[in-house]
Amino acid sequence: MEHEHTEGEKRFPSPEQDFDIYKAARSDGDFQHALYHLACALSTDPGNAEWLRSLNDWIDTGEELLPFVPVEENNYFAVMAVRAYIYARMNNFNEAFGILGQVIRVKPEVPYLVWVCEWEPRIAGADHIEADTIIGFIRGVLRSLDLMRGNERHKVLAALVSVLRKMCQVYPKVYMMFWLLSSMYRRQEDVLAAFAAAKTAYKLSKCWDTAIGMALCFKLQGNNRKAADFYKKAGRLDPGNEAGYLDLGDLYLDNGLYKKALKAYIQAKDIQPDHEWAIPSILYCEYMIKQDAERLGKLEAYYKSNASNGRARELLKPLLPGSELPFVDYIPGPQEASINVLRQVAEENLDLESGGTISLTINYLEAPSAIRALELYLNNFGRSANPPKLDLTIDNVQEPDPRQPIAENGAILWSYEGAIAQPAMPKPSGHAANVVRRLAMTPYQIEDWYRTAGELAGSLTPAHLPDLFAILTHPPEPPESVSSWRWLQHIQYAAVFLMARLSPSKPSEALLSLCYGQSDWPVNAAVNVLAYEAQGDPQLEKVVSELFFQLSERIPKEGHCFFTYALVCSWLGLTFIDVQLREQLEQWKNDLEQQE
Repeated sequence: MEHEHTEGEKRFPSPEQDFDIYKAARSDGDFQHALYHLACALSTDPGNAEWLRSLNDWIDTGEELLPFVPVEENNYFAVMAVRAYIYARMNNFNEAFGILGQVIRVKPEVPYLVWVCEWEPRIAGADHIEADTIIGFIRGVLRSLDLMRGNERHKVLAALVSVLRKMCQVYPKVYMMFWLLSSMYRRQEDVLAAFAAAKTAYKLSKCWDTAIGMALCFKLQGNNRKAADFYKKAGRLDPGNEAGYLDLGDLYLDNGLYKKALKAYIQAKDIQPDHEWAIPSILYCEYMIKQDAERLGKLEAYYKSNASNGRARELLKPLLPGSELPFVDYIPGPQEASINVLRQVAEENLDLESGGTISLTINYLEAPSAIRALELYLNNFGRSANPPKLDLTIDNVQEPDPRQPIAENGAILWSYEGAIAQPAMPKPSGHAANVVRRLAMTPYQIEDWYRTAGELAGSLTPAHLPDLFAILTHPPEPPESVSSWRWLQHIQYAAVFLMARLSPSKPSEALLSLCYGQSDWPVNAAVNVLAYEAQGDPQLEKVVSELFFQLSERIPKEGHCFFTYALVCSWLGLTFIDVQLREQLEQWKNDLEQQE
């Protein structure tokens, strides 16, 4: 029979709800529906013992389940993962590895690799696994493996090494099998084993891959001369591959051999003229050779024009400690009058344990998050018999009215009674709050946060989007070492980054709704991430730039506008804006910085 969807299911159920739906649908005999929801649950936690035990017990009954996880066009990745798992439980590991490898390429952030730890002991012999299957699997999952940490990563590495050793026995003439085994040993930092496998691969086939494998082993051993020799051999074996020259340049650079490094990077640039690693590396080497202001200026100018280039940032920061870019390397602090009062209160360390009242009169309505930060600070004293109170007076509301969204799809975060705002949404779930907290606790840098947010988003589903919106006004309690306003900023940025990474489309509808919604601090994070995602894509940049024009028209003539600086800096991060607009934005940015 067909299982009927409840209203909650029609939205996005939580993983626990997915498991409950699975059990109900299985009991009703609606097996395809059941396995779909089990797949959804497992996509958030592939190692969940209870969910896997239920699936294992069902498979072991002998029921034919593969027809209920069919291969179809545009199939959901989680369903295909469960199909792979069923094959493995049936000891058909060739199909299992083949399908799971395709899934992990699409979703490297979901740790499906933990399943290999369960599969490996049951692979008595590897004769039935095709060489191309396991090679494709390992090469496709390295990114997922490198996202893992701690004991989980250690166990998966051990399982992959064991599988590859079995495969090497079955296919002793396939060099790539030994090359991959060497790669796994290097990740385990087993130098001797990595060398043995790399040498076998090189003897079987002297090609670019195996030469690089030898170079990496010598580098791991600390033998830089031999490593350089093999990087050069790789270049001769495949003159059109720039990656070996980049590695050679890095090797020389790490050892202070700037002229040799420069030569290697130029060879890479000759192959790929706009390479985002080679160009800043060349500029850096040229500066380190000459040590003059002109060449340092060239590197700094390149970074300002390519703010998302992590290599340029890495090379420039030790040379120019003040070179950090706002909203790229750090989040500038808020400048509202209420926050300035709060800073003064915090610096004076006023004794508020016995209560008291902070009276505050503001000329114009400020971002509600600024007042929320003040309330968070006062909440630290909420355990006293007479908690401190905030007596707030707001004289004027500027035009355009920041309380009103500027489009129908604009987010409503706050409920206003006059000029006083209260959160419009209920408190979020604990899981979403914990994920946001994890990101917010890490040092901010836009490229690092965007990558980490992508990894953390693997434990969330679109069902958590309302929670992420709610966290913007209901932040987790701040640590004692972090000021309430900084904490709220970082929490809001973390939530917005996670919204972006959960979005199936670019630009993210969630981020657009923040920009079109009520005026508040999360707009800063939204414009920041939208510009970062759009950078270098002409069509996306056009959409984002048009949005920025709309936001610029929202800047009131009276009072402080919290998002102006973020808007200008983010706008300047776009690659394809015309020269005249860029000059105007640069002047605007300079004027704003002079006012501070």
